[in-house]
Amino acid sequence: MVTAILLAAGTGSRMGQGPLPKQFFCVGGVPILAHTLTRFERVAAIDQIILVTRPQDRARCEQILAEYEISKIDTIVAGGKERQDSVWQGLQAVHPQTEIVLIHDVVRMFVTSTIITDVIEAAHKHRACVTAVPVKDTIKRAERHYSDPNNSAMVQSALSEEFFVVETLDRRSLWQIHTPQAFQYPFIRDIHEQARNIGLYGTDDAMLTEYFGYPVNIVQGSYRNIKITTPDDLLIAETFLQHEGLSSNI
Repeated sequence: MVTAILLAAGTGSRMGQGPLPKQFFCVGGVPILAHTLTRFERVAAIDQIILVTRPQDRARCEQILAEYEISKIDTIVAGGKERQDSVWQGLQAVHPQTEIVLIHDVVRMFVTSTIITDVIEAAHKHRACVTAVPVKDTIKRAERHYSDPNNSAMVQSALSEEFFVVETLDRRSLWQIHTPQAFQYPFIRDIHEQARNIGLYGTDDAMLTEYFGYPVNIVQGSYRNIKITTPDDLLIAETFLQHEGLSSNI
């Protein structure tokens, strides 16, 4: 059995367009959440979908589920304070017979059936995997410095913040990590429990896996699998959708 945990508990603060969370913004006339749910709904390998959202957004989510006839949703779970807390809440609702769990940010609406099935296969084989793409840009590590406007000395106590390059990283070994990330269910549940016990928070689920010394396999994904978090991302998403030729009613 394969379960997908879809995270829709964000507030969309970087979108800068009022209180509406970004997963409810429309692309091609359809909410981002509906696009993503539909893509997972259509993958035969997915048996159960768990949606994690804020309690105040539950009614809106239920309306979208009904309107777009999403049938694989098993339950809607209230999210936590941090992304990791929301994943933990989702893991508690997973069917006990589940073998593989996928964890996905709903604002990545361009996930494909190929990516989904590829990470499922990789998780069966490697226990933990992420979808990612090779970094194309030059990446530099920088440090924050604070300059005193009165004497231009570099001091930490002043108010003027500047960044300076420390080194250039070898991009041949760098990957931009996306979701879905897939794991064998008992394994990732135990990883999250261990992290909670020591107060460890990571930026994604693979980071927790790495911390405890386990290997994480990389499945090459797609550069189109963008995370829609800013107004510019919405413009890009509209272009991608037009190129795909999807209708506004899915």
